[in-house]
Amino acid sequence: MGEDTPATYRAVLAVREARRPFLASCVARLSFAALPLALILLIRDATGSFAVAGFTCGALSCTLTLLAPARARLIDRRGARYALRRLTALYLLGLAALVALAETGADSAVLIAAAALAGAFAPPLGPTMRVLWAKILHERRPLLQTAYALDSVTEEVVFTTGPLLAGGLIAVASPLTAMLTVMALIGLGSTCFVLSPATRDTTPADSEEHRARSRPLSFPGIRTIVLSFAGVGLAVGALDVGLPYIADRAGSPSAGGVLLALLSAGSALGGVWYGRTRWRSAASSRFVLLVIAFALTLLPLCLTATPSRAAAAVFVAGLTLAPLFTTAYLLMNDLAAASNSSPTEANTWVSTANNGGTAAGSALAGLLLDSHGPALAFTVTFLAAIVIAAVTVLRRTTLAPSSQTTSRPAVRQ
Repeated sequence: MGEDTPATYRAVLAVREARRPFLASCVARLSFAALPLALILLIRDATGSFAVAGFTCGALSCTLTLLAPARARLIDRRGARYALRRLTALYLLGLAALVALAETGADSAVLIAAAALAGAFAPPLGPTMRVLWAKILHERRPLLQTAYALDSVTEEVVFTTGPLLAGGLIAVASPLTAMLTVMALIGLGSTCFVLSPATRDTTPADSEEHRARSRPLSFPGIRTIVLSFAGVGLAVGALDVGLPYIADRAGSPSAGGVLLALLSAGSALGGVWYGRTRWRSAASSRFVLLVIAFALTLLPLCLTATPSRAAAAVFVAGLTLAPLFTTAYLLMNDLAAASNSSPTEANTWVSTANNGGTAAGSALAGLLLDSHGPALAFTVTFLAAIVIAAVTVLRRTTLAPSSQTTSRPAVRQ
């Protein structure tokens, strides 16, 4: 399959060495999508407190997000098979211990500590799969863009269906059943991923090569993408809280879920279109334009507080999200190669920045909504997104892969 192969989703899925690990990574990611609801209700039933349940889930999410680059660095250092087997085993042990403690009525502080410990070992299947895409399709650039678009769209679908799966299991059985399913999914997905022929070829870097590698954040282009995605995440976090608030204030709390689903639907549709299009412009130029476009789509939300108008606005905003992630993955792949950075760690910083921004945006929006309502909350979010877009424009030259090698900093150990 050469350069002239049509860049279609069928062509991507026809790549045999990628198909098995991709499907396995989707199963594992479904586990992460179903986890929050299953864990919150399990802890609520065990303690009788939503506050303890929220802190427990937050502790797991915190270590899962903040330590993701460190886990990715382990994969780059020791190889995917070595690291993922150990991380998955420790993560499953941590979840099993958390479930056992909840079922035996352990103290709240113990539950929170156990959740934080489990999250520290969560295997980063998504970033590892994206690095694997780049390895398999390194000579087929058009297919790589389509593969990243497929990955982004699939992740939108997975994180939409995951809570539905958990809710269905809780409705027909119990939160414990949902948690056991979460554990089975991550175990099955990780095992199939590790045993696939493509990951079997992923060997650890030799010691000299690893010592020569730099930390991704040492390089300006990678820092630009991380900063941009922190801003994107902040806006998405504000939407996660602000949209249900608008629906509730309009007297239709259930419409909040519809508004959030429209954001995901827009993202999925935008990603499908973006992945099927053969672009002539550079990925760096597209990334800057997409960051600007996403910021501008937030403006209508500053001017409306009705669910119907918000629905149109968030759907349009969603159209830019999956294309943004797709382009960021392409750039991270190029920038990591140009700067000799650890590729899995570099890729992980995209989701780490986005998740960190989302948490901050949710907290900020919650404070502003309680005190001033949605107009000010969305205005502040819009202004923050515009500032991030302006910074991205000013730093656009750092996104060229060649800029990563002009002024090479010392390796930080």
